[in-house]
Amino acid sequence: MSGQVSSTAVERFWRRVLVGCYTNRKRILHPQVGVISLHCRTLVDPDQAQSLLVFTATPGTEDHDKLRLLSVIGSQRLGASTTAASG
Repeated sequence: MSGQVSSTAVERFWRRVLVGCYTNRKRILHPQVGVISLHCRTLVDPDQAQSLLVFTATPGTEDHDKLRLLSVIGSQRLGASTTAASG
């Protein structure tokens, strides 16, 4: 298995490594879609030198729809263009 790690090796490694995990809810006011209420899971490495924030929404909710919309529009701005069309 050159270049691959077996799932057994990953499982052994994961059991040895203590990763802190904290979960709470966040309300975010986004300029394009308004208020979004999200679950926030924070994973912290053993040295607490790095952390990873994972935001999710409950499927079937308005918050989930807003989060999906943001995944499509990205950093685009919704609304009228601020530049005049040249004629």
